[in-house]
Amino acid sequence: MGGPERVRGRVGILPGSFNPPTIAHLELARAARRRFDLDHVVFSLSSAIVDKERLEGLCREDRLLLMRLLARDHPWIAVAVVNRGLYSEQAPAFRAVFGHAAGLWFIVGMDKVLQIFDPKYYDDRDRALDALFAHVRLIAANREGWGGEDLRALLERPENLPYRDRVEPLALPIHLKDQSSSAVRRGVAGAWPWEDALPRVAREFIAATGAFRDRYDLRVAAIDALYPVRQWAEAEVPLEPLLARAAEPGEAGETVRGLLRGRTPLEPLMGRLRSLGLTRSRG
Repeated sequence: MGGPERVRGRVGILPGSFNPPTIAHLELARAARRRFDLDHVVFSLSSAIVDKERLEGLCREDRLLLMRLLARDHPWIAVAVVNRGLYSEQAPAFRAVFGHAAGLWFIVGMDKVLQIFDPKYYDDRDRALDALFAHVRLIAANREGWGGEDLRALLERPENLPYRDRVEPLALPIHLKDQSSSAVRRGVAGAWPWEDALPRVAREFIAATGAFRDRYDLRVAAIDALYPVRQWAEAEVPLEPLLARAAEPGEAGETVRGLLRGRTPLEPLMGRLRSLGLTRSRG
């Protein structure tokens, strides 16, 4: 998404769950772009993230929508969705999309570098790393207590020496280490300060959707219920009035909440939404 047809040259790939995307994500992308002369940075949203299989917070559809809004404000950003967790599996797919002329770099934190070199994630670690580094190089950003010396020590291990020249360090300002998506989620849920950690578009999105608060569950229920008929729903069902009705106390709200949460068959669901005046057409 974001158009491989417009992404050329030296391409950075920043994988993550972006739940939500923070200023730290943006600054990491900008720093990598400047330091390594990248033409574009692809924010890669994975539907299968190693060691993060149970994600809380934004549903995948909203994370994708928010990433597209962020990319609209930054023409050098593109957005991709992948369905493989290991970078050794993702690298050949990105190579196939962008072609052999493109220079490809994965932009990762030091914690992810440790994971990449850890044999517990592979049946055959060296074979997987050979497949990874045949297509891409790594940009390794400092994360919390990890820095350049730690990276050098890791790459100097005998089993890692063949890949040493494929990994480059990237120093980030220390103040970015606390700007994590998980800290934002805790801040919103606990009414702690969180706005300064997010770009404008993410702040506005959270305010508009109620993300990371109890009322967000209704939005997720509506998305799940309408997704099988999404083309009809996009044309016929204004989401905000639907959610406003579902949030009402009493029988009116309870009826809509029951429809959204009750796995109502699609034809009866569409008919009931019409009869309740929640569609654009009434016929």
